[in-house]
Amino acid sequence: MPRIRLALVTAFPPGRQSLNEYGWHLALALAKHPDVADLVVLADRLEDGTADLNPTDLPANLTLKRVWRFNSLGTTPCLLRCLSQQAPDGVIWNLQMGSFGDREISAALGLLAPALARIGRPSGVIAHNILAGMDLDKTQLQGQRLRQGVVRAGAAVVTRAMLAASYTTVTLRSYRDLLGARHPQARVDLVPHGTFAQAPRRPMPLSSRPPRIVTMGKFGTYKRLETLLEAFDILRQGPGFADVKLHVGGGDHPATPGYVAGIAASRQHDPRVRFHGYLPENQIEDFFGQARLAVFDYSATTGSSGVLHQAASLGAVPVFPHIGDFVDVCRDEGLDGAHFAAGDAADMARAIARMLTDADSAQALADSNLAASAQMPIADVAAYHVRRMIALQPIGSSACPSGQQGDCPKG
Repeated sequence: MPRIRLALVTAFPPGRQSLNEYGWHLALALAKHPDVADLVVLADRLEDGTADLNPTDLPANLTLKRVWRFNSLGTTPCLLRCLSQQAPDGVIWNLQMGSFGDREISAALGLLAPALARIGRPSGVIAHNILAGMDLDKTQLQGQRLRQGVVRAGAAVVTRAMLAASYTTVTLRSYRDLLGARHPQARVDLVPHGTFAQAPRRPMPLSSRPPRIVTMGKFGTYKRLETLLEAFDILRQGPGFADVKLHVGGGDHPATPGYVAGIAASRQHDPRVRFHGYLPENQIEDFFGQARLAVFDYSATTGSSGVLHQAASLGAVPVFPHIGDFVDVCRDEGLDGAHFAAGDAADMARAIARMLTDADSAQALADSNLAASAQMPIADVAAYHVRRMIALQPIGSSACPSGQQGDCPKG
């Protein structure tokens, strides 16, 4: 049976742009799929001299090409040129609204690429968020009404362009419903985020883990650390919590350079708070697998959280405000955790304390999340996209498996 050649456009480790971890796991799952002969990853260039991955660390049928720059105005022509040179049977785009830049024009121009790439080959989009589903007052655009209006107008154009790809998937039911209501002619499918853990071993029970709390992200906008640190101080004033430690992974959001360094400086003499900085993929399992709780100090949400899925699949109990997309993930995917009122340090401390002291409830949540995670592995996400790409091959194409040509319409 002929196999398909695919391209994947995504941020990719050790680059530090959003969705790089997702891009890594999706690429591995695509490369392992039995119907994929070759996969070329068209990734972001490394800007700071970071050493790239060793080709021997990648599957033999995966080729990594770093071809586009974050915030470049030339991303779309660059990607179209590369796709023409590589000539894959189809291309998958792993995107969120800020994938190609944190400046409005560069971000928008990059997001026009999937529609243009459809000329000559199937083009499928994984949309991790949509601007229509965000509260811009909870982002770096807070209070900037004119700029928010410009962003929303541009986002409407970009959304239409993304929906002009051969197909589009979203990770939350609310996004599918919103796009369906606004763009009833578009084909938008719900494909859950998926979990990354390869399950080489069952995570340690919480009782065997040190009394450790973790948090991870790109901080400074709607993901912050002040409320968490205040809650941590409140927690330590109570009996029985003197040994609890807080570990912070990740760094600044591109819009808030220096934010984490400033917070870290304020805690440099606190031995129970540790700042890890960027965590490479091979350290993620230990980061969450050695923690009892993963706390999310968010004032808003902008999509299905990859960090939430990592924590859940590695056995750390999530503690998060029951707002926005967290509510949707709980409803759609069966994940859950302890909840607190957003921005309320005392309530966050209460939720943390309950999960540290009520061992049975905490372990029940961890076990439930682990079972839910097992139902949505990233391999299933990859399989969906391979099926879609095969079905979109022209009749008679060498990439259209024999016996399936009735599923391979022209165009």
